[in-house]
Amino acid sequence: MKDLMPKLLALQNLELSLDPRSPQEEETVLKLRAEMPKPILYHFDRLIARGKKGVAVVRGTSCSECHLVIPIGTMHQLEHQDDAEIHLCDNCGRYLYAGKPASKSEPAINPARKSGQRTSGNVVRCARRKSAASVVAVGLY
Repeated sequence: MKDLMPKLLALQNLELSLDPRSPQEEETVLKLRAEMPKPILYHFDRLIARGKKGVAVVRGTSCSECHLVIPIGTMHQLEHQDDAEIHLCDNCGRYLYAGKPASKSEPAINPARKSGQRTSGNVVRCARRKSAASVVAVGLY
């Protein structure tokens, strides 16, 4: 059962490929199907038969297929998954695959703000002060 979700995702990619399969790919599909537990393969095949993907990759905190936000407890279990539990999306019923966690060496998406930069809130407050001062100045003349 080790690495079940990556194997299921590879099977999905081969099954849903529009290109004709080569003999090596056909052999790979049969090998992957032989390694899957029967109940998981049955549910997967039902989704594929309906024209849907069987595995949804988690993007951020939501299902990549139906875009439903996944509960925090389920997200935590997916991130620390050891293939002991398999999770389904509560909305679309697809198997959830979190992929590999982001490494700590990757750069941050939003770098820290420099100390001299103003935020939009400060700009709005400054604009209000200037407009209030100009109204007062206009009213005096």
